[in-house]
Amino acid sequence: MQQLVLGTAQFGLDYGVTNARGRVPETETAQLLDQAWAGGVRLLDTARAYGDSEQVLGSLLPATGRAWRVITKTLPLRSGQVDRAGVAAVDAAFAESLQRLGQSQVDALLVHQAQDLLVPGGDALYAWMREQKQRGLARRIGASVYDGQEIAALLDRFELDVVQLPSNIADQRLLQDGSAQRLHAAGVEIHVRSLFLQGVLLAPAAFAADRFGAQAAWLVDFHRECVQRGVTPQQACLGYFRHHAQFSAAVVGVSHPGELGELLAAWDGAPSMDWSGWAVDNTAFTDPRLWKPRS
Repeated sequence: MQQLVLGTAQFGLDYGVTNARGRVPETETAQLLDQAWAGGVRLLDTARAYGDSEQVLGSLLPATGRAWRVITKTLPLRSGQVDRAGVAAVDAAFAESLQRLGQSQVDALLVHQAQDLLVPGGDALYAWMREQKQRGLARRIGASVYDGQEIAALLDRFELDVVQLPSNIADQRLLQDGSAQRLHAAGVEIHVRSLFLQGVLLAPAAFAADRFGAQAAWLVDFHRECVQRGVTPQQACLGYFRHHAQFSAAVVGVSHPGELGELLAAWDGAPSMDWSGWAVDNTAFTDPRLWKPRS
């Protein structure tokens, strides 16, 4: 069954090109956790790279008395090779993550930069990942990816339980090139991030015009099509997710309780919808890594 995962980047830092509020205050974070649990959410996605997110969760989760499942990610190495010192740094960082989270085990541990597994010495990092699973510190292991080349290389070399990837109505690359289908066929659970393209797909066309120029016309057409289909843009994005059975989990962040309420309502009411004809072949629009910094 497809499930909703609450992304927590906003709990620890200013995240998202459309996020004008900045980091979520800790008092609201506690409210969001209560609200998410009441709405059926059981999984939280975080990372040590998300500012204070792990510490914030660690200060709040034990008091809830609830069996939250947490996904976190490794320290990114971003080097041309992985050596013994690199693995030791990742190991120390993961131990610190568990301590920050107040957890003895995470539901999934993902390599934050897939290239860390693919450079020379990456096998040693994978062996370390397997060890964390065998020790019971991580129930599942996997990687966060960006493109089909990474997915093909990972499937060729490693057995993974979970892969987190970007996909949305505008960015359908990993469906079009068969990467998502290959992951599913290999028994890898697929978690989808960037379903709303950091909120851009929900934003007024004027916002897109300011940042993305001509691509604003596509956004106007998309919003008009949503009206024709009788759904909100948010329901449309979630309907896109529901349409693809190979997708197991949608990782979505929010910045305040009202936003979460809208998300939960949209999640419950989103029908499966085919948006295959709406992909945008322009990475300057669909890849947030290429966006100019928010002013």
